[in-house]
Amino acid sequence: MKMKIKKFNPFIGLCLLLTLLIGACEDGFENVRYPDGPLVLSASKLDVQLDVATPESDAVVFTWTPGSNLGTNAAIHYVFELAKKGSGFVDAITVELDKGNTSVSYRNGAFNALLIDEMGAEPNADVELEARVTAHVQSEGIAPKVSEAVSVKVTTYKPLTPALYLIGNATPNGWNAGEASEMTAEQGAAGVFVWQGSLTPGEFKFITTLGQFAPSYNRGDDDAKLYYRESFDDPYDVPFVITEPGGYQVKVNLISMTIEIKEMEGPAYSELWFVGGFTGWSFQPMTRNAGNPFIFHYNGVLASGGGSDEFKIATVPDFDPSVVFLRPETNNQGVGTELPVVSWSESMNSDDFKWRIDDGVYKIKLDIRENLIDIAPFTPFEVMYLVGDATPNGWDVGNATPMVKSGTYEFTWTGTLKAGELKFSCDKQTDWNGAWFLAAQNGMEPSGAVEQMLFNNPGSGPDYKWKVVTPGTYTITLDQLKETVVIARQ
Repeated sequence: MKMKIKKFNPFIGLCLLLTLLIGACEDGFENVRYPDGPLVLSASKLDVQLDVATPESDAVVFTWTPGSNLGTNAAIHYVFELAKKGSGFVDAITVELDKGNTSVSYRNGAFNALLIDEMGAEPNADVELEARVTAHVQSEGIAPKVSEAVSVKVTTYKPLTPALYLIGNATPNGWNAGEASEMTAEQGAAGVFVWQGSLTPGEFKFITTLGQFAPSYNRGDDDAKLYYRESFDDPYDVPFVITEPGGYQVKVNLISMTIEIKEMEGPAYSELWFVGGFTGWSFQPMTRNAGNPFIFHYNGVLASGGGSDEFKIATVPDFDPSVVFLRPETNNQGVGTELPVVSWSESMNSDDFKWRIDDGVYKIKLDIRENLIDIAPFTPFEVMYLVGDATPNGWDVGNATPMVKSGTYEFTWTGTLKAGELKFSCDKQTDWNGAWFLAAQNGMEPSGAVEQMLFNNPGSGPDYKWKVVTPGTYTITLDQLKETVVIARQ
């Protein structure tokens, strides 16, 4: 199936991604005698209310009869068009389909974004549309057939912000709007954002754009309600208040305009920094594990002029005597697994112990719940493989699709992915008990940007996979040292 979309640009953020599901007919699309009938287009709904709460659900499905190839046994190429009613299909959204495909489906979120961003519709407004389909028989001398137009009324909604940030003197970065703490959009729950970390006594609210104090979400009628402040013209600017320091989970729902602030036993730190002779004593941020907020990673090539060097871990990127550092129990501790970690600051005593290791490539894993660290030399895998029903060879691990090595630790692959699931095997172990790179959350759609992966070796723990919704040509770039991947649709 070949699908082309004209007059369509990529949308910003996951909520604006256009997902088209094409309903397919039988695989044998050539040498077929189509029924000798008219080309008739229909819509699953003629009055469509787009639902902000279910962006991934179908809003409307357009289907049509095959038409006729007039006994030529030739394939039929279809062109589906969608435009504002009365426009004569000028500047129409066009979808081209081959191989006998006779349907186009739009989901709530993608359709709402298409109407507002591409067709100039207003949020919370009715839009009159019309659609038609043209059948092109792939044989010379046969004129295209055009269906009668079908009219559909669609009611749009005001898009939710794709990002939300925590700001205030109770938060880690204070009132600096340019450095506000980003919340995590909850997969599968539209408008829900979650943040977990340390809060101190003070105030906070939410902003939608880094560097801008408005729009904002403030305290509503009580501590469980939100209030949307659209601009500075609105004088209401009441924040939420934290009275006790500690670890908190903050969860908001922008559709129901509710908030839940829950004090919890969480990690003491949301950020940590690797620092030492290997970095020239500059602070290098560690990576927080995508599946466990208590675990931090620092993976890289460590080199010094003397063949070995020392390091420790900072809780704040500063050498002030009050700053807490994480260090070994004994000075010059070397490589190992589950090594004990101690919290220390210069204001406590002079025991400024550090780890000391030889130059090399390392994966360092710190667990601040258990106060343990793994310092392990890293030997890269020779090949990476695509596994899953989205991939060319499906779930056959023994015949998994190999990637191409593009660097010391990097692999790339370009090809066709189907709708389905995807993960990466490091060793093509057919008993499924090998090493895997997995998605940070199960069923997450590839974002097209750099994503942190989970590494499982052997094959235990959560079996999280990416879910490819839109089939097509993709380029995948995987870095096994940094444990990142980019899965980008072309």
